[in-house]
Amino acid sequence: MATFHELQTQQRALLDNLDELEEATDALTERLHGFADTDEFTNHQEQLAWLHRQRAGLLVVLSETERSLLTFDVRDDVIILR
Repeated sequence: MATFHELQTQQRALLDNLDELEEATDALTERLHGFADTDEFTNHQEQLAWLHRQRAGLLVVLSETERSLLTFDVRDDVIILR
Protein backbone atom coordinates (compact mmCIF):
# COMPACT_ATOMS: atom_id res chain seq x y z
CA MET A 1 0.00 0.00 0.00
CA ALA A 2 1.25 3.47 -0.86
CA THR A 3 2.10 5.87 1.92
CA PHE A 4 0.28 9.10 2.51
CA HIS A 5 3.19 11.15 1.18
CA GLU A 6 3.49 8.97 -1.94
CA LEU A 7 -0.20 9.48 -2.61
CA GLN A 8 0.14 13.23 -2.15
CA THR A 9 3.05 13.29 -4.58
CA GLN A 10 1.08 11.21 -7.07
CA GLN A 11 -1.90 13.54 -6.69
CA ARG A 12 0.25 16.62 -7.40
CA ALA A 13 1.78 14.94 -10.46
CA LEU A 14 -1.66 13.95 -11.75
CA LEU A 15 -2.97 17.48 -11.27
CA ASP A 16 0.04 18.84 -13.17
CA ASN A 17 -0.59 16.34 -15.97
CA LEU A 18 -4.26 17.33 -16.02
CA ASP A 19 -3.28 20.98 -16.45
CA GLU A 20 -0.96 20.05 -19.34
CA LEU A 21 -3.67 17.97 -21.03
CA GLU A 22 -6.20 20.78 -20.69
CA GLU A 23 -3.73 23.30 -22.16
CA ALA A 24 -3.02 20.98 -25.08
CA THR A 25 -6.74 20.41 -25.60
CA ASP A 26 -7.44 24.14 -25.59
CA ALA A 27 -4.62 24.84 -28.06
CA LEU A 28 -5.74 22.07 -30.41
CA THR A 29 -9.37 23.21 -30.20
CA GLU A 30 -8.32 26.73 -31.18
CA ARG A 31 -6.39 25.39 -34.17
CA LEU A 32 -9.39 23.34 -35.30
CA HIS A 33 -11.50 26.45 -35.82
CA GLY A 34 -9.33 27.55 -38.74
CA PHE A 35 -9.51 24.32 -40.74
CA ALA A 36 -11.90 23.20 -43.40
CA ASP A 37 -12.81 19.53 -43.75
CA THR A 38 -9.36 18.29 -44.81
CA ASP A 39 -7.02 15.49 -43.86
CA GLU A 40 -5.30 17.84 -41.44
CA PHE A 41 -8.65 18.67 -39.83
CA THR A 42 -9.40 14.96 -39.46
CA ASN A 43 -5.95 14.39 -37.95
CA HIS A 44 -6.52 17.19 -35.43
CA GLN A 45 -9.93 15.76 -34.53
CA GLU A 46 -8.31 12.38 -33.86
CA GLN A 47 -5.64 14.03 -31.70
CA LEU A 48 -8.35 15.89 -29.79
CA ALA A 49 -10.28 12.65 -29.21
CA TRP A 50 -7.07 11.02 -27.94
CA LEU A 51 -6.48 13.93 -25.54
CA HIS A 52 -10.04 13.58 -24.23
CA ARG A 53 -9.50 9.86 -23.62
CA GLN A 54 -6.22 10.57 -21.83
CA ARG A 55 -7.98 13.17 -19.66
CA ALA A 56 -10.76 10.73 -18.79
CA GLY A 57 -8.24 8.08 -17.77
CA LEU A 58 -6.26 10.57 -15.73
CA LEU A 59 -9.42 11.67 -13.91
CA VAL A 60 -10.13 8.06 -12.97
CA VAL A 61 -6.63 7.62 -11.52
CA LEU A 62 -6.88 10.98 -9.75
CA SER A 63 -10.22 9.98 -8.25
CA GLU A 64 -8.78 6.69 -6.97
CA THR A 65 -5.77 8.53 -5.54
CA GLU A 66 -8.01 10.99 -3.74
CA ARG A 67 -10.15 8.11 -2.45
CA SER A 68 -7.02 6.45 -1.10
CA LEU A 69 -5.96 9.70 0.57
CA LEU A 70 -9.31 9.74 2.37
CA THR A 71 -8.40 6.46 4.06
CA PHE A 72 -5.81 8.35 6.09
CA ASP A 73 -6.66 10.43 9.14
CA VAL A 74 -4.39 13.45 9.56
CA ARG A 75 -4.42 15.09 13.00
CA ASP A 76 -1.75 17.34 14.43
CA ASP A 77 0.71 16.26 11.71
CA VAL A 78 0.22 12.60 12.65
CA ILE A 79 -1.00 10.37 9.85
CA ILE A 80 -3.11 7.39 10.86
CA LEU A 81 -4.49 4.77 8.49
CA ARG A 82 -8.22 4.41 9.10
